Amino acid sequence: MEKDIIYVIGHKSPDTDTLCSAIAYAGLLKKKKINAVPAVYGDLNPETQYALDLFKVKDFQKVKTVKNKTVILVDHNEASQSPEGIEEAKVIGIVDHHKINFSSSDPIEIDVKPYGSTATIIAEKMMTEQFKINKQMAGILLSAILSDTIIFKSTTTTKTDIKIAKELAKIAGVDNIKTFGIELKKKKASLSGLSAKKVIYSDFKIFELADKKFGIGQVEIVDPKEGKEKKAELIAELNKINEEEGLTFTALMLTDIMKEGSEVLIAGDKSYIEKAFKTKIESDSLYFPGMMSRKKDLVPKIMEIA
Repeated sequence: MEKDIIYVIGHKSPDTDTLCSAIAYAGLLKKKKINAVPAVYGDLNPETQYALDLFKVKDFQKVKTVKNKTVILVDHNEASQSPEGIEEAKVIGIVDHHKINFSSSDPIEIDVKPYGSTATIIAEKMMTEQFKINKQMAGILLSAILSDTIIFKSTTTTKTDIKIAKELAKIAGVDNIKTFGIELKKKKASLSGLSAKKVIYSDFKIFELADKKFGIGQVEIVDPKEGKEKKAELIAELNKINEEEGLTFTALMLTDIMKEGSEVLIAGDKSYIEKAFKTKIESDSLYFPGMMSRKKDLVPKIMEIA
């Protein structure tokens, strides 16, 4: 193991909450004289890059593996979602807002709360411990909360998310949270110029259900035309990923943040989603009004039928 360095890192296909939470939590640990390094595995999406550029944050390290590293996992806890080499890493802590699916032979520190984002957990911890949050830190934490809660429209949003976001906005100098959130989302919501593979893997997670594995991606759109124009290409790529990854089924949520619903594109065995929602999928997709969260609106329903 690398001596005395603790890498704080989120899941594969990093999003804004995963990286900004890693940066913030590493900052909190550094104040406690702990040698923590914020790290990321994979390419950043335009939304995350926009937030980092806007608040002039560059203090993180890109890694290709966490093999032989000591790590704290943020914004996830399932090995299938972790960076390369997790099986040979030493996990000493988890900060997350997802269901626990983690086992360890050693006792570790776990901070999991049912909030809309991991950033909310970390910001709340900072405030409780009277950690001085500067404008840069407040800005990226606010960006992460607005990203993961889809500007508070997601069903995962809690009163704590909204309360913490308002406090962070004051520090960051953001006068209108909704306007800022829409600008943030526009950076991620455009599919133009992106390959189908890039779109799907921009926010893609693999889940385990008994002896089966399934993958679900999610992208947010503000212009439904983009989804329609790219639909055939996306379905073809989903089928390819499903076969290459050896999954039972692979799905992509096209989440319309203005209309507040998702069209779910599906490749592979459709029966899991059909049973979960007591419906019949005649083609390769189905629209679900009100479905905004993979974590709360889609995955639990599928898990319940196991």
